[in-house]
Amino acid sequence: MIRARMMASRFRPLSSSLFLPLLPATRMGVGHILELVRMILALADKQDVAACARVCSAWTEDALDIVWRELPSPLPLMRLVDESGLYPTMSWQTGQGQAIISSKPIPWARIRKFTMRVKRMGFDCTPWKTQIASFALFKALSPDAPLLPNLEEVVVFPSSEMRWVQLVAMFLHPGVRRLEIRHPEGDGPSYFTYPDFFREFSERCPHLEYLTIHGCSTLTLYRVWRPEDPINLARYAGMFPGLVHLSAPEAVVRHLENIPTTFPNLKRLIEVTSLYPKPYVQLPRHHWEPHIANTRIETLALSLTLACASTIITTNHPSHLRTLLLEAHMPRIDQQPLRQFLQALGGSCPALEDLTVRWTGILSHLMHDPQLANTEIDATVFDPLAHCTLLSSLDITIPSSLTFNENGAAGLATILPNLQICRLTFIPIGGPAVEQRTLPELGTLVPFAQHCRRLQELSLVLDPRISIDDVDMTTIVAFNPEFRKLSIGQFAPSVNWDPESVAQYLSNLVPKYCSVKIPPRPHWSARWQHEDTIAAGTERLKQAFVLLSGFL
Repeated sequence: MIRARMMASRFRPLSSSLFLPLLPATRMGVGHILELVRMILALADKQDVAACARVCSAWTEDALDIVWRELPSPLPLMRLVDESGLYPTMSWQTGQGQAIISSKPIPWARIRKFTMRVKRMGFDCTPWKTQIASFALFKALSPDAPLLPNLEEVVVFPSSEMRWVQLVAMFLHPGVRRLEIRHPEGDGPSYFTYPDFFREFSERCPHLEYLTIHGCSTLTLYRVWRPEDPINLARYAGMFPGLVHLSAPEAVVRHLENIPTTFPNLKRLIEVTSLYPKPYVQLPRHHWEPHIANTRIETLALSLTLACASTIITTNHPSHLRTLLLEAHMPRIDQQPLRQFLQALGGSCPALEDLTVRWTGILSHLMHDPQLANTEIDATVFDPLAHCTLLSSLDITIPSSLTFNENGAAGLATILPNLQICRLTFIPIGGPAVEQRTLPELGTLVPFAQHCRRLQELSLVLDPRISIDDVDMTTIVAFNPEFRKLSIGQFAPSVNWDPESVAQYLSNLVPKYCSVKIPPRPHWSARWQHEDTIAAGTERLKQAFVLLSGFL
């Protein structure tokens, strides 16, 4: 009855004067478009033909974006279009980002990247209604011949319905090299399971080289990725023989088995660390020993304890490893695990060029535990890195009580002769009881920088109890002709940084080619500073920015 009523009245103006003149001259036939509009109108039960006439293709020279905007709750007679204009839309894009309708043919053959976004639906919207309209739309855009013959990269924002995998798969063909799966913010794949996903895409993209999977929300992750029902990516690995880049959540990465056989050409393995509270999800975080020996892995990013990371490196000897990013779980301040980890790197990773070590697990109590005030870590822990002669970038988080004497600083520069980028984050420890303590040993960073003759960038995130005068950076610029960037920040704004003196001090040492940044870090200050102190420190840093801009 709906179809008869629709055919009787609604499509006379559509076929005569409104829609047909706007159709692009492409291989999409008029019949496909009309069938699509009939389906949308039948579901929406709304006589807004002009809205459906806007259903055309959004494209740029190198990218095609199909933006789905779905109603958050169902309306009577299954309407998917409401009065506010939230309807499934594809539109031409101008340089100014305005959506217009044009008769210019769509350059399908020039499109290299395809992005599909799905706006989150409300809890009351049944999935099958959207799927019906989606099938009609994809049918209209998918003729017998490949719609996007030169497509190389696909970015998908899947919704909660698992069938989106099958829908998007209609656009894929063996020429696709890059695939990225993102989850809408605040929504997760409650029905979207990775085994079905890999089965669909592996059959259509046998030459896939880059696969990136982003994580989702906490509750969805707990519901989908249960420890008793692991996601074993290895079973589909034979379908991706050319995969060189894999970035996936830890629940996927931790279940990889026999990587040399599974992914013989894999060069980058990145574990997407989760930003959700760990108590909600029980995942094997500290006992994972992947088989990466005899592999070509050059980039590795993991979240493990230092002990587990040391075991992995010592057991597998990844001689091709060039970049390592480790979020090390450190329940307490102890230099022995760090020393063992660096020894493992020095003995097994001679090609290492970029090392990043960030500590997690200790920040919750570091800044308000007076007993940690006298905890020290000797700078000699870096000595094993002398075997990594190619190391050019070092980004490491260390306690502010690091014993960094002049000999240790010079020694660190000696064992890292090719260091070009150095980022040191000093975690403030001890709490308010030692708030006024100064750390003059940081001044020994000057001889360190003097000996690193290739140093180009130095980034310091300092303990907010440190005065700017305790870190003399003047000679760094003088002794390093290749120096380009100096970045000074704090874990929290501090009233110790007077804006006038900071601006004057930095203006005297900054050459024309050197940039200086003082980024405030207010998100850690609430643990051990009062709100009025935070506000005062933030305001002073803002004033310093204004004054500093006059000198630069």
